[in-house]
Amino acid sequence: MNIGNGLKAIINVGFWLWIILGAIVILGGFNQSSSGQIYVGIIFGIVAPIIIRYVIFYIINSFK
Repeated sequence: MNIGNGLKAIINVGFWLWIILGAIVILGGFNQSSSGQIYVGIIFGIVAPIIIRYVIFYIINSFK
């Protein structure tokens, strides 16, 4: 196992924790009268970590 696979595993753990927290924020937004918290949860809790994960994996793969 090389260092790239280890880094990817570490990043995946943080990624899924971030997704879970984003889902909690989205679910918490359904109890509000406005939908602002739902949109923030979708953007910062789901879209942002996916983009950041792809960028970090691209950087890790470029060292191979």
